[in-house]
Amino acid sequence: MVQIDLLFKLAGLGIAVAVIYQVLERAGREELGTLVTVAGLIIGLFLVVNLVSELLSSLKSLFSLY
Repeated sequence: MVQIDLLFKLAGLGIAVAVIYQVLERAGREELGTLVTVAGLIIGLFLVVNLVSELLSSLKSLFSLY
């Protein structure tokens, strides 16, 4: 089952990145807005990578012949 706190963290991160991007776009700083979006994506991937690692580990143990 997916951890609910991880979902809230990802949703908060997405909202924060969207707001910061909109503010920077209105200020005429589209380049920084793009960098903020990429940084948000990388942070989101770091949050999810542990969950994916656990999934692959359990799949490995499920299909292991030992």
